Amino acid sequence: MGSGAGGSMGGGGLGMPDAAGVQPDVPMGGMISSAGTTSSSRTSSTGGSANTGGASSTGGGVTSSAGATHPETRVDAGGGSGSDTPLIAGSDAGGEAAGPCVGDGVVAPSLCTSNPALPSVTDLSGTWVLETIGAQTVTAPTYPNPFHLKSIGVILVQVTQTGSDVTLAGHYCDRIQNDNSVNPAKVVVPDAWRLTPFPIQRSGTFADNGSGQLELALPGAIEIAGANLADPACDALPTDPNDPRVVDTDHDGYPGISVNLTGLIVGSLRSVQRQSTALHGVAVAADRIEGGMTYESDQSVIASDPASIKTLYQMSKSSADSAVCSSSFIMVKVPDAAAGTVDCDWVRANEVSLLGLWDNARAPQRTRTLRCSIW
Repeated sequence: MGSGAGGSMGGGGLGMPDAAGVQPDVPMGGMISSAGTTSSSRTSSTGGSANTGGASSTGGGVTSSAGATHPETRVDAGGGSGSDTPLIAGSDAGGEAAGPCVGDGVVAPSLCTSNPALPSVTDLSGTWVLETIGAQTVTAPTYPNPFHLKSIGVILVQVTQTGSDVTLAGHYCDRIQNDNSVNPAKVVVPDAWRLTPFPIQRSGTFADNGSGQLELALPGAIEIAGANLADPACDALPTDPNDPRVVDTDHDGYPGISVNLTGLIVGSLRSVQRQSTALHGVAVAADRIEGGMTYESDQSVIASDPASIKTLYQMSKSSADSAVCSSSFIMVKVPDAAAGTVDCDWVRANEVSLLGLWDNARAPQRTRTLRCSIW
């Protein structure tokens, strides 16, 4: 997540690889251990935009077995342990001391849309396509300017509303990485991870904000990819590909999840990723919600090909994109007549017309106007 690659989760801090020490990657089970080497970064962002988004995951408050109430739940896309598993406070199963828990002190993001809420929209029940975009910057050795990255997730969700309570349940259909065109090295999301139907489930409210306007509020939620953690919010991420908590989430034969690098840096990263998001928006039409997102991400590179990329990642630093409206989301409702037949193939075929995204060739240029500063 440090750099985000493809719909909220992806590759990380970049630097010029050293030809020395190049080591071919090997399949899952044959990875050379790097125990004791920490290669992780964390970034957080609060922002919003009608047409740019952040990342999606699980949601709703959960009381842990230790008695502490966490404002997040999680989806664990690692080994398939249930998405309703409660968080466990205070656990540290990593090889390094766990810092402040992800999501601690998360502030609800601004709505950050210029479009007014439509008062007639009172029930969000139905099938929706959720687009999230998370923005961050990465500083790397030998490069004077930071890398600017946006990770886009396209997620098919079923929204259920009872009173003011809403639940979103579904899965990712696509992940798109948008790097600034001036970045000398770029992240490419392989199909193995891009098309992985990573599950999401989160809850919140669609309720009066106190002044008569209904607002969708989805509190902090956590996603883990590439590992099973006892405490998704607080456990240190694995740093060793042979750590028993590491799993092959994208089923490509390598531990963790994989992303590729092109340009001045060519190779692959294997990583474990964690992100926390909070969403806050309004219905601007009967079939459209726009809003802001608070985005926090953390990534540990557990292996790379060549091995020098992992070393360079340790020297890089990820941080939130400080631009207002840098991270946000939109939701577009699927017509009721089509809802029963919609699947990820349909979503990918129609994401350009639905969301104003790039064409299916993943062209680097934007094809829609954004209300907020991008880079």
